[in-house]
Amino acid sequence: MIAIDSEFQSLIPPLSDDEYERLEKSILSEGVRNPIITWNGTIIDGHNRYHICEEHGIKCPQRERDFPSREAAKIWIIENQFGRRNLSAYDRSALALQLEPLYAAEAKRRMSDGGGSGDSGRQKSDNPTRTDEQLAKLAGTSRDTIRKVKVIETEAANGNETAIEAREAVKSGEKSIHKAYTEVRPKADKADTRPICTICGKPIDDGDAYGHNPFKHKTCATQDTEYHRGSNGGRDGRLNEHNDASRDLLENVATYNVITLVDELMASVNDMNVAITESISINESMGVVLTGEQKKRIAVATSALFEAIQAIREESENGR
Repeated sequence: MIAIDSEFQSLIPPLSDDEYERLEKSILSEGVRNPIITWNGTIIDGHNRYHICEEHGIKCPQRERDFPSREAAKIWIIENQFGRRNLSAYDRSALALQLEPLYAAEAKRRMSDGGGSGDSGRQKSDNPTRTDEQLAKLAGTSRDTIRKVKVIETEAANGNETAIEAREAVKSGEKSIHKAYTEVRPKADKADTRPICTICGKPIDDGDAYGHNPFKHKTCATQDTEYHRGSNGGRDGRLNEHNDASRDLLENVATYNVITLVDELMASVNDMNVAITESISINESMGVVLTGEQKKRIAVATSALFEAIQAIREESENGR
């Protein structure tokens, strides 16, 4: 007997009427090309194929898979959709967001079990501050898009009528994700003026901001295992904080020399430039717009700061 689990089925975006009709015609004329996939006799992929075969009395091939947990099975169901479905950026982002709690649950299970990812798909980082980047890569979108879709989906789930209408407008192609977000965000965060962390996408409370970047939580900045360095700072590539030498530089000021200190300052300026750009963009979407002259003054100030640090570096390298 093949069972259907409503929760598993709800994880899969439904086919449109046209897609279902084309699938039905294909099965009736050519048979079932891909077997349905089951776990413990329950369908995890192929609900539409199964229903069509049941309706027309066609034998449906079946293949059983093994997973270490229900969460692992859910992860497989969702990840499997990205390679087989023609989904919009919004649908891909919303689908990816369903993985966030599942990744956390699987990471916790693996830690309690003492290791292995089992058959849950690709190995995921247990660092929660990197989840948004993982989801964005999987969905083929940006972290900013993931954050905006998350706000819309959360508010829609909470019964926010504006969010529900905005979501439907995006799905129908009437609005962009950004436009929908700008309509939902003021109503979602009417009294919340806290900056948003560019790593985890959550508000930053007073005292929780990273010293070098007010748009990152302290914990997110220090736990971020791949600390990006900008090309203008002369440090292309990544600094892995799990590297002992790098950790020493970040945790023990006494290990700095002038060159490494200046490099760190350059990286901080680059981070500041990114934070300023993101802050301006976010606030413009909320209707808070700087004039061209004001933006120019900020650009001149940050450029002067970088040039001053660069001059110090050149003096140090020349031994002056």
